[in-house]
Formats: sequence, structure tokens, C-alpha cells
Amino acid sequence: MKNLFIKSMVVCAMMMSVNQVSAQGFLKKLTKNLSKITSTTSDTSTNASSEASDTASVKPLKWDQIPVYHAEKRPVTSANGTVLTNDDGTPMYRVLLVDQFGNIRSAEAVKEQNKKINKAVGNILLKVGGGAAVGVAGGLLASKGNAAAAIAGGAAGAAAGLALSAKDIKAAKAQKKSLKQQEELVAKYQENFTNEGTPINASVDVTKIEGLEITEGVSMTAESLKNTMASESFKSSDESAWTI
Repeated sequence: MKNLFIKSMVVCAMMMSVNQVSAQGFLKKLTKNLSKITSTTSDTSTNASSEASDTASVKPLKWDQIPVYHAEKRPVTSANGTVLTNDDGTPMYRVLLVDQFGNIRSAEAVKEQNKKINKAVGNILLKVGGGAAVGVAGGLLASKGNAAAAIAGGAAGAAAGLALSAKDIKAAKAQKKSLKQQEELVAKYQENFTNEGTPINASVDVTKIEGLEITEGVSMTAESLKNTMASESFKSSDESAWTI
């Protein structure tokens, strides 16, 4: 199924870029290529049906519930609010990964969450692309080689093959970009901080780490910090918040 999708997309790109002068010869080649692509499906029917079942039930996500993390510096205090100090007398703090809802998670939990989001978004974009490819092929055959009609068929195929709105498709593409940024954030975080949020190199000024923006956050008591790090949610990669 993947090979069929890739070949179909290449054909689509070629068709849209061809100029009017060479359109007739191009369409003959396109028809020939489509014929070859179609002939390969019988050899991969088992895999194709499996792939189809994987994407047949693709659903939109709750886009506004997908977590986006940032690095946050939080002072550590005693129960009465006094900022605790390290052995060298410097103020104690932790740099933690916090999402827009205030959830604190370990770097590994964030990575696992992002893998799940990436898979869900990838399935959506695969379904969109697959629908367009099938639509172009169908449009070409129905219109007997008319390029404009084939492209229109591609749009129709995408719409018919996916029960998602244009807003969902746009959000999926934006989410791909966001996931890349999140990947870079976590990688940079793990270069500089332990699982507990303490600097790996105590002499480094955490406000000046290149490539890692750290915001100032609210303080946490030592007890609250301990409970947070021991909690299931800190280690969780639960996806229930954004799935439908």
C-alpha cells in the first residue's frame, strides 16, 4: 500500500507540473504508469488490506487538548515558603517539562506521548494523501486522460476517502511541525538536566543555555516536588485527553 501511495503521489506531482505543449505525451506516460501501479496491487493484497484497515478508522484528534511542553525553572521551598539552598548556598530549583495545562512530566514520558501523537497525525496525513492519489487515478480514467478532471478527481477522492474537515487536516500538518520542535526541546533538555530536573553541570547558567528557552515558574515545596516525581502522572504517556 505504501509503495502504491508513493508512486501515485509522484505521478500526481508530475501531472501538475507538466506544461500544455507536452501534455498529450505526458498523459500517455501517466496512463501507462498508472496501469503498472494498478498491476502491483494484486501482489500485495494482504498487506494492502491490512494497511487499509489501519487507516479506515482514522479520526480527528482533540487538537486543543494535545500537550505542548516547555522548560520551566521552579524554585524549591520549605513548607513555610522559604527558598531552600544547596550545599554551596545557592538557591535550590528544578527545571521541569510542563505543558500548557500545568502537567509536569519526565522527559521520557513526553517522548512517549509525542510518539503516540506522531503516529496518530501520520495516519491522518497518510489517509489524506492516499485518498488524493486514488482520486487522481479514478479521475484520469473517468475523464479519458483529461488532466484538469483528474486533478479535480484527486480532490474529490481526498474528500471522499477521509471524514475529516479542512480544519483537521490543517491542524494535523501544523502538529507535525510542533512535534519536531518538541523533539528538539526534549533532546536539549536531556543534554542539560537529570530526570529530577537538576543541572548536569552545576556551573552552567541555566538561563543562558543555547537552544533551550527556560521560563520562570511558580515555586514548589520540597514535599510537593517529591510527590510529583513519585506520581504516576509524572511517568505517564496517557493519550486519553486528545483522542476521540
